[in-house]
Amino acid sequence: MVLSAPTGAGKTALTLELNPDIFEIVSFDSRQVYKELQIGTSKPSLLERNCIPHHLIDILEPNEKISAREFVNLANHSVGNILSRKKIPILTCGTGFYLKAFLYGMFEFPEVSPETKKIISQLSREEKLSQLQIQDPIRFQELNPNDIYRIERALEIALEGGKWHDYSTPSGGYLQNLSVEWIPLYIDTPRDVLYKRINLRSESMIQNGLLTETKNVMENYGEDCFALNSLGYNFAVEIIHGKITLECLKEKFSQSHRNYAKKQITWFKKETILKPLLWDEALSLLKKIEIQG
Repeated sequence: MVLSAPTGAGKTALTLELNPDIFEIVSFDSRQVYKELQIGTSKPSLLERNCIPHHLIDILEPNEKISAREFVNLANHSVGNILSRKKIPILTCGTGFYLKAFLYGMFEFPEVSPETKKIISQLSREEKLSQLQIQDPIRFQELNPNDIYRIERALEIALEGGKWHDYSTPSGGYLQNLSVEWIPLYIDTPRDVLYKRINLRSESMIQNGLLTETKNVMENYGEDCFALNSLGYNFAVEIIHGKITLECLKEKFSQSHRNYAKKQITWFKKETILKPLLWDEALSLLKKIEIQG
């Protein structure tokens, strides 16, 4: 099963309705891989993870990074492990790039010269964003401005004379290798309902200790660690440094999550293999599979 949805659509709540003797979850989330980032990533709690097994959560320290290829390899291992125990894996997806890499295989990107890497390393964050917007505006629109790792990767390809999507021909065949019949679903939530949920959840994150969580990571790993490039944490860093007010944080935090959800929705709707269902419809379908399983 593939269960894709934008942030705030209720993927975790849906999976908690399922029988753990039948299903296990493989999280395709680029932020929930990090330890110590609980509140700002809406990571399933330990109690929730005890209700139904989750894979690929809390696998990295905040100062570590992972490539898409490494993530796909880990996902393949988790899926294979679940299948070997005669259970059904559910890929819960908020990160479309990871899902696409898993479903269709990894892309073959060109080698990047040391000279290009050196040029990019000498650019400021703002210069990298500006250069990518000029060199590859399509990829620029797809990325979170705080995702410097992927911005640098796209800029490397652009400065070598290409575009990110010039190299979007899959080279692998993971689905075929696993001989799995995937049922790809997309939770299609009305936009006004989704945005209201995002606003409420953003407020809850701030009230429940987002700033304390951010301070702890900053103290232990530095504010430039990869984990704090995650959505919304940049604003928490700003308020800790006294650059913005609490009210400004609340507005920026909610707005950034709404913008991210909009990008996710655009990506999911372009993927024609994903069958759009309302939350209740998706649960009903999974329950039917649960009975058959």
